[in-house]
Amino acid sequence: MDVYQRLQERLDAHAAGAPAHEAFTRILKIMFSEEEAEAACYLTFVPQSLSKISKKSGIAEARLSELLEALADRGAITGIKLKEQTAYCLLPNVPGLFEFPFMRAERNPHIKELSELWEQYHKEAFSANFAGSPTPQMRVIPVQKSIPLTSEVVTYDQVVEMINKAKAFSVTNCACRVHMGNKCDNPIEVCLAFDNIAKVLVDRDRARWIDKDEALRVLDICEEKGLVHCINNSGDKPTLICNCCSCCCTLLRGITEYNAPNIIATSAFIASLNIDECIGCFVCSEDRCPVNAIEEKEDTIDIRLDKCIGCGLCVSVCPTEALSMRRREVVPPVPATGKELMTTILKEKGKLEKFTQINNE
Repeated sequence: MDVYQRLQERLDAHAAGAPAHEAFTRILKIMFSEEEAEAACYLTFVPQSLSKISKKSGIAEARLSELLEALADRGAITGIKLKEQTAYCLLPNVPGLFEFPFMRAERNPHIKELSELWEQYHKEAFSANFAGSPTPQMRVIPVQKSIPLTSEVVTYDQVVEMINKAKAFSVTNCACRVHMGNKCDNPIEVCLAFDNIAKVLVDRDRARWIDKDEALRVLDICEEKGLVHCINNSGDKPTLICNCCSCCCTLLRGITEYNAPNIIATSAFIASLNIDECIGCFVCSEDRCPVNAIEEKEDTIDIRLDKCIGCGLCVSVCPTEALSMRRREVVPPVPATGKELMTTILKEKGKLEKFTQINNE
C-alpha cells in the first residue's frame, strides 16, 4: 500500500468520507509530496503537538515543523496557533481539504487542475458517499423574512439567533464559486465562519475578521441575491454558514445533478401556496427556487413538496403573499451538539470504531 492510499484510507475514517477514486489520488498528489503525505499519515482528527507527532512518526521536530507548516499554509491540514505552540490535525474533505485551497486560489498554481479533479470526484464518488447516512452533516435554514413569527419557531430555525451564539466572526471567499470559475454573478466573499474555525482561517490568511453587524449584512445581501443559507446540522452553535447558489455549490448540485438527495437536511419548514392569491407572475420560479421545486402552470404555479428544501426564497419575493412557509408535519431531527452530530453519522456509516482508534493514537 503506497503512502497516498494510506492517507486516503485515513481521511475516509472521518464522517465526511474520502472514498477511493483516481481523481482523489491525483488531488492528494498535488496537495502532498510523498514526504508530506508520510507525515500526514501520523496526524489525527484532533489537534496534537509537534512533539507528540514527532515521537509517533520518528521525524525530527525541526523537519516535521517545516513539513506541517507548509501543509497548513497550503490548506491541506489544520495548524492551530496556540499561545506557545502550534497543534496540527487532519482536515476532512468537506468542509476542509476541498474548500481551503479555493479560498485563496491565487496562491495555488494547480488550481485549474484541482477544479477539474474535484468536479470529477464530486460527480463520480464523493457526493454520494458524503450523503450516505440518514443524518446529513449540513442543513438548510430559511431566510429570516420568510419564517412565521409563532411559538413553533425555535432558535436553530433562525439564522440570526444562531449567529447570536457566536463570539468571533470571519468571512471568506465561496470555494464552490471559485472552483466553478465564478460562472455566476453572485457575490464571492460570503462564506461565514465562527469561533475556532474562524481563527484557523484568519491565522492562515484564508479569511478576514468581521463583526456581527457585517455578518448580518452578508446574510442580507445573500438573501437579496437568492442564495440559500446552509449551516452545520446541530442545534448548539454555528461553525460555518455557506450561502449557496444552485449553479456552483456542491450541496445543492448534489440534489439537482449528482443524485444525492440526502446530501443536506431540509429546514423545518416547507413552502405553501394559497392559489386564490397567486397572480401567475412567476417571480418565485424564475431563477429563485434552487432545486426546481416550483413548476409553472398556465396562470399559477405548482410546488413539488417532495423537492422543497424549505429555504424560503420563493416566499421572500412573492408580491401578493400567496406563498408562505408552514412547519413540516415531520420535522427533520437536529442533533443537539456538533459532537452528537459527528458521532451519529460515524455510527450510521460504520466508522466510529476506526475514527476513535485514529484519534487515540
